[in-house]
Amino acid sequence: MNILLLNPPGKKLYVRDYYCSKTSKANYIYHPIDLLLLSGILASRHNVDLIDAIVERLSPDDCLNRIDIKRPDAIIALTGAVSIKEDITFFKKLKNRVGDIPIYASGDILMEDGIEFLKRIDCVDGIILDFTSDEILKLLDGIQGPFGTVIYKNGNSIVGNTGKFLRGEFSLPIPKYDLFLHNKYTYPFINSSPFATVLTDYGCPYRCSFCIMGTLPYKYRSVENIMEELEYVHSLGMKEIYFGDQTFGIARKRTIEICQKMIEKRFGFGWVCFSRVDLTDEKILKIMREAGCHTIIYGVETGNDEFLKKYGKDISKEMLKKTFTLCKKNGINTVGTFLLGLPEDNRESILKTIEFSKELDCDYASFNVYVPRMNTSLREEVLKMGLISADVKVMDQSGSYSIIGTKYLSSTEVLKLKNKAVRDFYLRPSYIIRRLSRLKSREDIMREVRGGLGVLRDVVSGLYRQK
Repeated sequence: MNILLLNPPGKKLYVRDYYCSKTSKANYIYHPIDLLLLSGILASRHNVDLIDAIVERLSPDDCLNRIDIKRPDAIIALTGAVSIKEDITFFKKLKNRVGDIPIYASGDILMEDGIEFLKRIDCVDGIILDFTSDEILKLLDGIQGPFGTVIYKNGNSIVGNTGKFLRGEFSLPIPKYDLFLHNKYTYPFINSSPFATVLTDYGCPYRCSFCIMGTLPYKYRSVENIMEELEYVHSLGMKEIYFGDQTFGIARKRTIEICQKMIEKRFGFGWVCFSRVDLTDEKILKIMREAGCHTIIYGVETGNDEFLKKYGKDISKEMLKKTFTLCKKNGINTVGTFLLGLPEDNRESILKTIEFSKELDCDYASFNVYVPRMNTSLREEVLKMGLISADVKVMDQSGSYSIIGTKYLSSTEVLKLKNKAVRDFYLRPSYIIRRLSRLKSREDIMREVRGGLGVLRDVVSGLYRQK
């Protein structure tokens, strides 16, 4: 079969990735990891092609015309809470063009009430709940479910999933990187392009109440399987890796083994990852740095210890400060991600979080607004609190707009404080001077220019929205 992987067009630069969806803050569009990993799985039995209408800036009509030329036998498309209304409109047009050709979808908006979604939406034929599973191959081969990770239409009925997910160690085929190389994907903390996006595990064993990742079945790839992919990426001449794990370094012994093998093989990669401050002590940081890690992104969320405990983060401000200092000592850049507008937030607590972002002295800060993401325990809480109604499903976690207030603040007030956070952190003269003093190469300059323009756009648009 000819299988088409599709990232649908959008009015904005939407990032639909790993059950998250948002508007790109600084014109970055990185590999949609769902489609990347499915490319390797599907290529084991079928011909696979790709249209990424977001990175190629295709209009809906141009995208439909491209699909006509591809003549697929099945389509696997991304969607997301940030763009669901646009996506459904496009899928309806697409279905009218392709007729009986099935359209399967993956995305955050589908992780809750998938059966109800398929009942309401005629133009989508199925939902993929785990993009690392090969069960979609069975469905494409005509095997009847139910399956653990796929919900699909069978005539006039809908076959739900069994809820049985693979856990523990698993392996993945090498993705079809050739499909993605011609597109100009970017990531704000990558030093050069093209770069590879690699996943070493799936899901997360932690239980932050605002995050969907803790609801996914945690599983991890064998070290041998990871090395096979890294060797292939190295053979393509790539110098940078974005490890797309939600939390890199969960298993200490395995993390050390991965880093040691990267050092032994002399790949020379520079790389960036997400991790937690309670996983990265000085020993781990040293070997990660030796293996090429130059940037770690940490979920800080809030400058309130009580909130860190209440919302399941299970870290403290002292732990955060200690780890950020250790990263600086070991020559690793830090990115702090902050979540403003949690249900208990008031103006004072958000202002303290903004001050804490500066106190941490991180190299970059990403300020986002809380949104009640599908299938999370905190969503259930805010529904019970009456902060939002169940029919509100369109949301942008990057904070381009806000749909929910707190017990003490309106959504407009939360958004104003988010815009203040961006200004207060990035427009400090001391910060600007420090960033400029680190520029050593053309790549450094271009990266800072892209990031700086993104911040400036965020500040200007924030001021405009406040009027």
